[in-house]
Amino acid sequence: MVTRLRHVWLAIITLPGLIFSPQRRALVREMRGFIRSLPTVLKAPLPAALQHITPAAGSTSETEPSVRNLADLTALLDRQSPLGLCLRRSLTRYHFLRRAGVPVVLQFGAKFVNGKPDREITGHAWLTLEGAPYYEAGENWRGFTMMLSFPQDNSERRL
Repeated sequence: MVTRLRHVWLAIITLPGLIFSPQRRALVREMRGFIRSLPTVLKAPLPAALQHITPAAGSTSETEPSVRNLADLTALLDRQSPLGLCLRRSLTRYHFLRRAGVPVVLQFGAKFVNGKPDREITGHAWLTLEGAPYYEAGENWRGFTMMLSFPQDNSERRL
């Protein structure tokens, strides 16, 4: 229920800006195309795929919160993707925030469902900035064993 309320709140705060800003609508269209390309991009080995989606730092007229919220909304609305929401959201945030000059780092983790080794394994993807989770609720990433961090940065502290 809390997650649904967060999603509704995201739509409420993001949609008005889309109505009045052609630049934001263009950015959302670009993000939608990016998300649609991910299943094909991810057919490559993961390090190569991540290198492929890592942009050169550029400039944008959008603020960091705006880019983040638009990426979150776009990932949320793309229900036909075969990729999970956390992966779509994290990869989209990663690409567009790094392009905007925000040095976020992708994190991939895994854990046993319900914490029991005789159960299924589940995964999660999220971002960090300066070693701390980047706009990610603690209950989403805590308990996961870090499997991959990209790009690797020795200054990142352990979560």
